[in-house]
Amino acid sequence: MEEKKPQGPAAPGVNSTVSPGVAEQLEQIKKAVPDTSQRLFDFLSANLKPIGIGCAILLLAVAAYSGLNHWRERSAAKAADVLGVILIEKNDPAARMQALGEFLKDAPKSLRPTAQVELAAAAMAAKQYDKASAAWTELEGSSSADMQVIAGIGHAKCLLLSGKPQDALTLLTALKTKAPEAYALPITRQIAVAAEQAGDAKTAQAAYAELAGKAEGAGKPFFEFKANRLSTKS
Repeated sequence: MEEKKPQGPAAPGVNSTVSPGVAEQLEQIKKAVPDTSQRLFDFLSANLKPIGIGCAILLLAVAAYSGLNHWRERSAAKAADVLGVILIEKNDPAARMQALGEFLKDAPKSLRPTAQVELAAAAMAAKQYDKASAAWTELEGSSSADMQVIAGIGHAKCLLLSGKPQDALTLLTALKTKAPEAYALPITRQIAVAAEQAGDAKTAQAAYAELAGKAEGAGKPFFEFKANRLSTKS
């Protein structure tokens, strides 16, 4: 069989539209890949020459696109394994902080919140409140309303542990105005503690009174006691 010789570049004046054969293959491939690759195909369609290139480049591009998605999936799975090993093996707070800090440098977006929460918790356990506060602050910028509240409560706890009850009270008061109703009582409990530590008896008394009015079971007498005791100071 006679070997086909590669064709040279197109002569001047030749129509630069994609040849019918290449166009047909292009349409077949387009049907087999996600719509998100439309721009890739549009670019290739506009730049394919009818002579000398054929569909080889297009096939390579599709393979690369598919391979990239596969690589991303495998990378995310591998990163999850790495994070799991850190959480299982690194029991010392300082060692866990260091490992999580390294992990976060290249962590997939989907795993960053979990790693940040663990980093904040480890920093608090190690009494490195500045680092814990930085981690909580980043989480407070999350697009998830639930994560914003969790981070806010964690940040407030961090401020309390570092001797800044007034800052914690300010944070919690603002958080309560925008948090989902499901978080109202946990935030109010933190407000009561922060206000009491900050010497704000009026705010603490109001918080305990609110808790007493909504509590059931063994917790109710305690909240009533705290509210009554603080009423004499406010």
